[in-house]
Amino acid sequence: MLWWEYEPVPFSEIGEYDVAIVFSGVTRGSKTPRDRVYFNDGADRITHTLQLYNEGKVKHIIVSGGLGFAQVENSAAANRLKSFLTMAGVPDSAVTVESEAVNTYENAVKTAEILNRDFRGKKYLLVTSAFHMKRSELCLKKQGVEFDVFPAGYLTDRPTFNFEDVVIPRANAIDKWEKLFKEWVGIATYKVMGYL
Repeated sequence: MLWWEYEPVPFSEIGEYDVAIVFSGVTRGSKTPRDRVYFNDGADRITHTLQLYNEGKVKHIIVSGGLGFAQVENSAAANRLKSFLTMAGVPDSAVTVESEAVNTYENAVKTAEILNRDFRGKKYLLVTSAFHMKRSELCLKKQGVEFDVFPAGYLTDRPTFNFEDVVIPRANAIDKWEKLFKEWVGIATYKVMGYL
């Protein structure tokens, strides 16, 4: 996973962008009560985007993501992310919601439509989880969009030579392998489907 995840980019090295693009997948819509936003792993996607906005490094945020697979009673993931951003003080006018996409490929297609319609010729920054960045980047590039990347939501730490890190096995390694295999299968499937 350490090999697969993109290198972190310090905030100090980020220039100014017109639009930050955030693909959803970090909230849980099925939890109740529904008067708040519940986050899964990877919430750094949106919290780091908020930080980029607050530091004046991005002017506008597009959040993309629908209901996913048959979550009829839930709110769209992008709406939950917008709710978080507005609660944190981002003006409603600075957030565009794309709430129909159900996978990474559709995130890219529908986001590209918004960029071409409302933000043509602007400077874009894709923010998503470090382990998911490769598939997200390939999908968005396939749509002809030029952008920079800001990986977030790391599943790994920088390696150390501590005894515990080197010798003692950890159960969460299995979870990381599962996520990694899912990404590899996702990329292979998307290639076969012509999405990349």
